[in-house]
Amino acid sequence: HFIVAPHGMRSFFEYMIRQETENAKKGLPSGITVKVNSLVDPKIIELLYEASKAGVRVQLIVRGICCLIPGIEGVSENITVMSIVGQLLEHSRIFRFENAGNPRIYMGSADWMPRNLDRRVELVFPIEDETQKARAFGILDTMLSDTTNARFMQSDTSYEHVDLRGKKKISSQLTFYHEAQARLKELQSIEKDSVLIPIHSAEE
Repeated sequence: HFIVAPHGMRSFFEYMIRQETENAKKGLPSGITVKVNSLVDPKIIELLYEASKAGVRVQLIVRGICCLIPGIEGVSENITVMSIVGQLLEHSRIFRFENAGNPRIYMGSADWMPRNLDRRVELVFPIEDETQKARAFGILDTMLSDTTNARFMQSDTSYEHVDLRGKKKISSQLTFYHEAQARLKELQSIEKDSVLIPIHSAEE
């Protein structure tokens, strides 16, 4: 199930974006949500513009450089670009495609850059376990709800912080920190309550 660059990953992502475009044209559920460090690949950007023009909602979380411009009338009106820069380094890559109502989600190492898609060995894999899939969806939703460290690219390529008027202050990084602390306490509790079974050597 692995998608591996430099052989196959570019064609995979191009196919998935085109599929969402076709689904939108047919009136089927469509959407693309992506978290990467950088988005500079010309072909991927072109396909995302085409998807937007077809009515696909595209939500991009791009920490660093992004050569796609959102909010251009008739081109990228359905695209938003968010950057989250906080105390912790945002380094995950997550790719969600609505897939006509049966969402598919992938994680891996690749940014949407020519060097990652064409010249490096990169790996992307699907999340198929339903529990882990729901957790990955939740990670994206938490990032998209960030009102503390998030900045949104404007159609003039400038970035603006979220207007907090009437909104709750949410830090996705702090949320993930608290969730990790809660999981750690839960694991420590399980280990503390577990029965100790002595391990004897084969000689004994």
